Amino acid sequence: MSYDHLYKPKPCTSWPASQLRAVGITYREAAGQGLDAAACLERAVVAYVAAGGARQGSTRAVLDMIASLAIEEGDWLWGPAQALRDRQARTACQPDLFELPVKGEARC
Repeated sequence: MSYDHLYKPKPCTSWPASQLRAVGITYREAAGQGLDAAACLERAVVAYVAAGGARQGSTRAVLDMIASLAIEEGDWLWGPAQALRDRQARTACQPDLFELPVKGEARC
């Protein structure tokens, strides 16, 4: 399968600011809580509709908004999710406080 062009979302400025803000903040917070993509999307769709977005086609619009935000404001959008992953990685690598290290063995 081939495509004539790559998908490129509309710029963030093309979306109503209140709807883009609601979608971005909601998706960002949900991802920062460790929810999966489907749960994040579900929450963002609810926020989009609450901010005045149309129910019909809401999932597509929210996905497009998230794509726009990911391209233009990726560090902001994914910051909390990345921080959560970093914390989880550090926790998984914590040495046992009550176990003496074996000579020559690297600790985490």
